[in-house]
Amino acid sequence: MSADLLTGKSVVVTRASHQSSDLIQAFGEVGAEVIPAPAIAVVPPLDGGQPLDDALLRLERFSWLAFTSSNAVSALMARAARRGVLKKIEGLRIAAIGLSTAAKVQSELKREPDLVPINSDGMSLAEAFPAPTSDDHVLIPMASDGRTELYEGLQNKGWKVDRVAAYRTVVPSLEDDLVTRAISADAVTFASPSAVNGHLEQTGGQTATKIIAIGNTTAAECRIQGLEVAGVAKNQTTDDLVQAVIGVLV
Repeated sequence: MSADLLTGKSVVVTRASHQSSDLIQAFGEVGAEVIPAPAIAVVPPLDGGQPLDDALLRLERFSWLAFTSSNAVSALMARAARRGVLKKIEGLRIAAIGLSTAAKVQSELKREPDLVPINSDGMSLAEAFPAPTSDDHVLIPMASDGRTELYEGLQNKGWKVDRVAAYRTVVPSLEDDLVTRAISADAVTFASPSAVNGHLEQTGGQTATKIIAIGNTTAAECRIQGLEVAGVAKNQTTDDLVQAVIGVLV
């Protein structure tokens, strides 16, 4: 990829600070002026994580773990390590909602997921699940305010499903000059529906002219909020999001 494709263009990265370094670097490598403006931060759930602990201490009840975000993978693995139950996860089958979550599974669990849908959304993941046997039981660690399509879709297929809060997202404050730079940029990127809502809260409903989403679920949230989406990444990966921005701005 040419190092000057986005020279003279400014791009807002709204990912949480702990997740944004790869994307910031990738945009820098193609010459963009990168404006880091984290629209969400990941913090522990308000319940203190006790329901997640309870699920982890009873992992033998479950046959599958289903992850709808890389944050859910990180949160569950950190909690499992503290509770000394990492070995129990080895016996479970793993589902991941998309390629970035699958990559996080590979990084954290040192194995490929057993199931990744073609389309990266909760309903597609539910549809990709096989028919359950009488003993099948799924654990979904998720954001406390996370979307429910996977949970509902699996229930409708006859699965026994437990969902527990593994983390929650909050909206960080941004300095006024950073807000001004963000809404004046050539493009803004969103990697989750929560980032869309967080950014709009931070900016009083304003955004950069061109909006690029990492996937269809995030794009749908943009449209729900009355935003016009200029581009959608082909896959939920850093490279594809950068390519989508290039396709819009070049």
